[in-house]
Formats: sequence, C-alpha cells, structure tokens
Amino acid sequence: MIETLLSTKLNIPPVPSRAVRRERLIERLNETAESKLTLISAPAGFGKTTLVSMWAEQAGMPVAWLSLGQEDNDLARFLAYLIAALQRADPEIGKDALGTLQTPQRLSHEIVMTSLLNDLAESEQAMGLVFDDYHMIQVKTIHQAVIYLLDHLPTQMHLTIATRADPPLLLPRLRARGHLIELRQSDLRFTAAEAAAFLNNTMGLGLSSEQISALEARTEGWIAGLQMAALSLHGRGADTSNRSAFIQAFTGSHRYVLDYLVEEVLEQQTPELQEFLLRTSILERLCGPLCDEIAGFNGDSTATRSQAILEELEAANLFIVPLDDERRWYRYHRLFSDLLYKRLSQTSPDLIPELHQRASSWYQQNEMMTLAIEHALAGYDHELAVRLIDTNMEATLMRSEVTTFLNWMEKLPDEWVRSRPTMGFYHAWAMLMSGRSLDEVDKRLREIAYDLDGTGHSDLVAGRLAAMRAYMTLFTGDMKRTAELCHQALENLPESDLFLRGIVVWILSLARFAVGDMRKGTRELENVIKVSQEMGNPLIAVTAICHQARLQMRQGRAYQAKETFERALQFATDPKGRRLPIASEALIGLGELLREWNDLELAVEYLTESIELAKQWSELASFDAYFPLARVRLAQGDVEAAREAIETARQIAQRSEATEVDDLLAEMQRADFCISQGDLDGAMGWAETRALSPDHSPKSLPGLDEDQDIITTHLRKYEHLLLARIFIMQDRAGEALDLLNPLLAQAKQLGRIDLIIQVQILRARAFQVLGDDREAIEVLSESLALAEPGGYMRIYLEKGEPMLRLLRACLSRGISPSYVAKLLEGFDKPESAERAGEPPSTLTQRLLEPLSEREMGVLRLLARGMSNPEIADELVIATSTVHSHCKSIYSKLDVHKRWDAVERAKELGVI
Repeated sequence: MIETLLSTKLNIPPVPSRAVRRERLIERLNETAESKLTLISAPAGFGKTTLVSMWAEQAGMPVAWLSLGQEDNDLARFLAYLIAALQRADPEIGKDALGTLQTPQRLSHEIVMTSLLNDLAESEQAMGLVFDDYHMIQVKTIHQAVIYLLDHLPTQMHLTIATRADPPLLLPRLRARGHLIELRQSDLRFTAAEAAAFLNNTMGLGLSSEQISALEARTEGWIAGLQMAALSLHGRGADTSNRSAFIQAFTGSHRYVLDYLVEEVLEQQTPELQEFLLRTSILERLCGPLCDEIAGFNGDSTATRSQAILEELEAANLFIVPLDDERRWYRYHRLFSDLLYKRLSQTSPDLIPELHQRASSWYQQNEMMTLAIEHALAGYDHELAVRLIDTNMEATLMRSEVTTFLNWMEKLPDEWVRSRPTMGFYHAWAMLMSGRSLDEVDKRLREIAYDLDGTGHSDLVAGRLAAMRAYMTLFTGDMKRTAELCHQALENLPESDLFLRGIVVWILSLARFAVGDMRKGTRELENVIKVSQEMGNPLIAVTAICHQARLQMRQGRAYQAKETFERALQFATDPKGRRLPIASEALIGLGELLREWNDLELAVEYLTESIELAKQWSELASFDAYFPLARVRLAQGDVEAAREAIETARQIAQRSEATEVDDLLAEMQRADFCISQGDLDGAMGWAETRALSPDHSPKSLPGLDEDQDIITTHLRKYEHLLLARIFIMQDRAGEALDLLNPLLAQAKQLGRIDLIIQVQILRARAFQVLGDDREAIEVLSESLALAEPGGYMRIYLEKGEPMLRLLRACLSRGISPSYVAKLLEGFDKPESAERAGEPPSTLTQRLLEPLSEREMGVLRLLARGMSNPEIADELVIATSTVHSHCKSIYSKLDVHKRWDAVERAKELGVI
C-alpha cells in the first residue's frame, strides 16, 4: 500500500517568464556525455533550482524531477518518490520495485535500486534525473542508495543534484574518474551583465551602470541578495538620492543582509499580508485551500482568498516558487521561510501549535495521513497524533516506511507509546526491521509486557509478543525457550491469524530439529507446508519445503533433495511463470547440489539467479548463496572471484545486527578458503580468534561434549573439521585423528550421513599422511559407500593429488569401481599453469633459485602423492637422498611441507 504522493514534488518548477537566461551555465550542464553526476552546490539564494529548470526545458530528453524535503528522510518514502519520478519519464520503470516496497519486510536499498537499474538499462532511453534540495536528506541509508545508483548508473542516464552542502556521495572518487561536473557558488554568482539584466529588465528599476556595479559588488553576485535589494528599492520610489543612499548603505554579510532585507520587505507589506506570510511559514508547501485553513479564512465568503494572495506574491517576485504549471501549489524560498518562521516564533509562539493542528486537520480531510501526523506531532497534539498513528501504523509499515514510523515514536512521549501495547508491538517490529540490536528490541518488548492492561486485546498482544520473542530466541540457540514461546503464541493468537501462526509453527519445527526431535519436527514441518499451501502463502511454504530438502541432504539423500527443492521452486513461481523472490531459497539448494555433482556452469547460473532474487526480499537472504558460489569459482580456477564472493558475504554479515551466527559462518568460510589456498597463516588467524589455536593439543581444545548451546554445538562440529585440515597441513595427522574420531561418533549418533562422509575423507587423508595406506583405503571405502547413492563428487575432487592416489588404490582393489571410475574422470581436467594470472615463463622466474633436474623429478613424484621410500624406489636412490632433495625443494619454493610445495609449484607453473 503506497500513500498518495504529492505530485508537486515530481513537477519540474516552471521557469519564471522574466528570469535571466543563464546560457553559459546551461552550456556547462549540457556537457554530461562522460559524467554520471552534475553537482550544483551553493548556499541558499544562488538560483540553483531555476537554473536546473532552465536546463531541463532544453535538455532534449525526459527529465525525472524530485524535490526533497525533511519528510523524505525515510528510505522507503524516498524510494517511492524516486520510482514515481522515473515513471513520469517512463511508466514501465519501477513496477517490480514498487511491489517490493509494498511488502512488510526489512527494506534494503540494493533490492529496489537493482530492480530500478535493470529497468533503466532495458529502456535504453536517454534520461535525466534531478534531486533538488538534496541537503534536506540526512539519513545514511538514503545516501548509500544514491551511491549504489551512481555506481551502477546506465550510460544513457545522468543524475543532477542541487544542494546547499556537498553530500556524502564519494565525490573524490567520481572526480578522479572524470564522472563529475561541478557548479559552485563562484560559478552561480551573477556576472555584471546578468545583474544588469535582472535589476533593470526583470525588476524594472532603471539603475545606472554604477549603481548596478555597486549592488553586484556588495552582494558578490548573490541572487537572493540582489532580489531583496530590488524589492527594497521598489519601496523607495524613483527618488535617485534615496536610492543611492540605500545602495551605499547596503553592506554586510549575506546573513546580515538577508535579515535586514526581510524586515524591510515585511514592513513594506500590509499588516494583513504580513500575518498571512508569518502564519503560512509553518508549511513546506502552499496551496489556496490549505492556506485558507491556516490563515483562518474559512469563514470568509471568498473561498479562493489565499489563492489570490499566492498569485499576487508570485507576481511581485516575493520569494515564492510555483510548483506546477497550474499555479496550484507553491513553496517559499527556503531561507525566506526559515526567517518568517523565526519571526513567528518571536512574535506569536503560542499560536504555532494551533497552526500545526489546523494543518493536520486539513491533511486528514485530504487523505495525506503522513503529513497529518507530522503536523499533529509538531503541534504537540499527542492525543491526535496517537489516534492517527494507531489507524495508519500498519499501512505505514506495509509500505516499509520504517524510518518514518520510528521518527513518530521518537517524537511521542514514551508514556503514550507504553500505554498502547499494539503500538509498542509495532514499534518493536520496526526496531527489529531497522537493524536495531536484540537488546534494544527486547527492552521494548519487556515494557509492552509490563503494561498489558487486560482490556480485551491482551491475549492478542501477548500472542504477538511471544511470536516475536520466539523468533529472537531462535537466534540465541535456546531451543527449549523457543519452543515454550511458540506454544504461548499459539495459545493466544486467534485461529484466523493464519500467517503469524504459520510462522510460529515453522519456528517450532526448527526448534524440534535442533534438539534432535526429528519425529515432532517432521510432523510440524509437514503441517506448516500443508497449511501454507492451502492458504496460498508461498513465503512460508517454500521456506518449509526447502528446510525439508536440507534435512534430506543431511541424510545423504541428495537426489531426493533435488526433487524437493524443485517442488519448492514450482510453488515459488507465479501463474505467469515468473519466479518469486522466495524462489532464491530453492535455487541456493539446487546450486549447492549441482556444485557437488560437478556441474559447475549450471551451478553458477542457479546461484547467481538466487542472489538476484534474494536481494528483492532482503540482503541477508542472499548470504547463504555466496559460499557455494565461492567454491564453484575456486573449482573453476577463478581465485579472485571466490575471494570476492566470500568478502561480500562477510560484509552482509557485518551489516546485520540481529545475530552473530552469520559473522561466525562468514569467518569459517574465509578460513576454509585459506586452507584451500594453502594459506596456513590465514587459517591459524581464524583459529586463534575462536580460541581454537592448533598450537595446543586437541585434548585442550573445546570439545563436542561440553555443556554448550545449540548454536555453539552445531558450529563446533564444522570448526573441528577445519582444525583437522589445519593439523593435516602441518603434518600432525595423529592430532587430526584425535579431533575427528569423536566427531565421527557424534555424526553417526545423529544420523548425519553428509558429515560422516566428510569426516571419513579427512580421516583417510590423515592415515595417508601417517603412511598407513591400508587404513586410509579402508576408511575411504566407507565414505565411498555412503557417498555413491548421492553422487557426491566435489567433496573428493577438492582434495587434489593425494585423493587421486587413494582413489586409484581403491579402484585397483575393486572398491565401488563404477563410482570411483567416475570420480577419477573428474580429475582428468587439470588446471592450467596460468591459473595465477601470469604466463608460466614469468612465474618460473619468480623462484628464488631454479630447481635442478633431479629436484624436478622428485617434485613430480611428490605431486603424485608418493612417499619418500616410494620415490627412492622409483628413482633408485637412497631415502635419505630423497629427504635432502625435499628440503632443497621446500627452501627454493619457500614452503615447509610437501603438499605446500606441490601447490606452490602449480601456482608458479613449474609442474
């Protein structure tokens, strides 16, 4: 639901008929071919808006215009107006983005901007976009949205910003890249010729060249100063001496001059007009009926009295700007309005609340509820404000105008919010959606619970509170408490609230699975799917079906999981065949499976689409897709793309304050990347930050059987897998086994087939490093037996040459022959020596000292996974000689063990 928008904010202000044409500046504005942004930055009164309006008249392309005000410091509201402005130029732009704004979710500027930018790119139509009065914007998220827009702006589009102060939009970077055109105060000042045209032609003063030069010098070309000087001169008649005396006395700073001239201008008006100007200074925008309400003309017989006054003010050039061609809506010059309001505050402070209440009443009658609420709050009419907010808060949050709602809550005395539990509930939800910490949200919830007053709504509110707390508690790992809150919510929520009840049952099923209650968890999950499908709720249904598929993956039933993900994908598709944003969940799962099955190109396609769809829902929803994408890129040899994917996920996690779990997962994935690249220092750094330093004995490390919360227990399993790999890198295979053996027992107890496969692969590698090939092959055979039904591939291929040797040994012994043969085929696509981005000849030159022919022979056998005695037999040399050659190879390659030597040699193109 989108509130009625003020069309005047989208209209290009008409250029006054007698305005001085500024051809030299318009020519500068037309030089936008290579730039993304034109910045017009100068203090008030330098004609910024008029100049851009002049440029828009002759631009030769559609120009989308957005005039900004204080009320636009809300990301959702800003984006709604931006879409409306762009649709003035092309009605097809932003339809999907507008739909995103109407969903009750935490808003991400990237989601909406990505959709808009895709529409703009597809239109291929040259277009200008103008943000006027951008200095009114103070919210960081809006600045981030504009930065995102500039970073991805299509070549056929150009942004112009008019502002009193430089915005925080990474201007130095734009300037350095030649993407910025700048017009500043020195550029906007009237030249002597322009000053003469304004004073004599526009204002009709007939001043001499000396008088014009004096005024131009004293105002330094400041247009507002010249305008007020001209108005003051008009009141002095044609007396030359009187005019000359005034011009000679016209000195001082801009602010001093402005204060002085406003008083002069006001004093020359009739008392009735002065009263009108002062009273209407509380308004951002003016129209006849609204001003009638404010000025108290409603009882008058002339219903259009204010409209006539506004037209007279425009004709007199008295700092009023028309906002549409029909001359229905106007605004005062910003600084003029500020000074009028200051004077009103000094002369009639007690009148201000009443004026705001009149404005609120008018906006209510005209169904502009946001402005009605703003004026009620400004007038300290808290009872009216609360009544209006109570009626409109759900619609406001449905429009994702979270910042607007939070601003209302901050302006209300806390007791007014606390006395209304439903309002407090929405306040807590808005806090959660805006990224506030769980502690802040919980504090608000405790206050609501304390203030429940038993008025008949307490059961409903209690149910909502329990539902929210259940969701919050889920992140903390206290599954027992999560389940208790879910039951409490279900007892209090009405049966008709199918949506919220569905969410609660889904949370309950997750809690069941977390504590190992598979039977109840499965039953509740199936119930969620059934109810959600019946009520046509794809959000909950698809999420639950995907959870079902992930349980199948844990049980090693990969092909069944694929069918389940595809069922979820079908349900996440609209009647026209378009995938809904929630389809991202199914696409991530399918992408993970395709990666594991070594179908890398299709995996990239699914994962990329999942990220694009997830961004239409929430930024955090795309988080899980970047990890399998990174592993796919690594498998394709694109190390930088893999690193970039992991870093993107890490940044998303840092921006989310609701839980630390995503931060821990991101750091684990970065550690996994370090291990895969042989970066032992990077992997050790991760372990130390988690108090898991491999420098200690495994027995001294946090174990799996300690009294831990569910989340810590879950993460500890995967942390131990990483630690075991680090131990293997350090040739500490025995210590790796000390970690892996209890993990294997736990995986078998949980029925985690996927985890058993991983553990057994690492145990096989550990036995291999210890030289116990018989035990290594026996352990690996158990892994292969479990993995074959699911068609696992990448989990073996990623282990490189050592795994190749073990698999060959398995094949020679007739262990899973067809499956092992398929895995061996996957090794038949060796990566090129150029994978580091340099030709082999260049890379080889980077060696500290060239390898000898014998050392090259030893290195090739090391790459085949052969032990020192085997190499000695192959080359007919002593084992001690092999050991000496290895030490020399390690020194020349600047590594410390054999597999690092092999990987380093591949990087350098030596083998």
